[in-house]
Amino acid sequence: MVQDNDDDWDMRNPKKPPEIKIEGIPPVVGKVLRSIAVIFVMMFLFSVMFGSILVSVGAGEVGVKFNQFGGVESDELGEGLHIVPPWVSVTKYSVRSEVYTMSSQQSEGDRTGDDQITALTNEGLMLGMDITVRYRLMPDDASDVHQTLGKGYAEKIIRPTIKSVIREVVSKHTAMEVYGEQRQMVASEMLNKLENAMNADGIIVEEVLLRNVKLPEKVANAIEEKLQADQDAQRMVFIKQKEQLEAERKVIEATGSAEATIIEATGEAEALRIINQEIAKNPDLISYKYIQMLQGQEIQTMIVPTDQGLILDASGSGK
Repeated sequence: MVQDNDDDWDMRNPKKPPEIKIEGIPPVVGKVLRSIAVIFVMMFLFSVMFGSILVSVGAGEVGVKFNQFGGVESDELGEGLHIVPPWVSVTKYSVRSEVYTMSSQQSEGDRTGDDQITALTNEGLMLGMDITVRYRLMPDDASDVHQTLGKGYAEKIIRPTIKSVIREVVSKHTAMEVYGEQRQMVASEMLNKLENAMNADGIIVEEVLLRNVKLPEKVANAIEEKLQADQDAQRMVFIKQKEQLEAERKVIEATGSAEATIIEATGEAEALRIINQEIAKNPDLISYKYIQMLQGQEIQTMIVPTDQGLILDASGSGK
């Protein structure tokens, strides 16, 4: 009977498995470490079976989540590391400024070969234009773009919208307005229309560059001739202004010379008037001035008119 009781006691109180103790680490810490290890093992198994649950979104990107059970989710993932369920896949979109170029150059545009846009002006002339549009995706609308357009949204929406808007704007202007000094105004009008057209699709248009406008050959020659004529006219205006300035300079110079001559003659006349007054007061002044003029010359004797009543020895010897 005692033996049976012992067996019943052993069945009611089975022995617990011995705990693994790591020397130097408290039992509580050991349990935490074991729990963390189990979690990582489970995450690894989920990653292998269903795909990665750690997603890194790079700088200038946004992540769009697709739930296998519910479709595209409306909340996007920002930059950084994220944990997502295994049944959710993430597609990354750039939200940086991008450019779409349509050009006649073989390797310049988004498509190889001649991809220049052609459009008719209000005169019925066909123009060729290289266009570059700078745009970016709005982060909050990335999920809608992914659901409606997908990764190739540039070809699906940006390219056809550019062509449609460019042709609409050019049809309202003349060839000279698109080609000449009003080109920037035309580009601004294109920008405004593209902004309105693409904003509803979650795309912000930042800039439109209208480059390398190609005119029909006859029109290009006529414009070139007109520009050359304008340059010639401007050059003639410059020459005329230069000659006019030179003539004015000569008139001023002649006027100054004449005024100087008048001033000089007036001064000489005034000097003669004063001399005549002095001679009238003292008639001997003429002889005195005459003697002053001859001083220093090789003259031994000087004879003056007899009515002066004197003979002077010019040598200065006194003999």
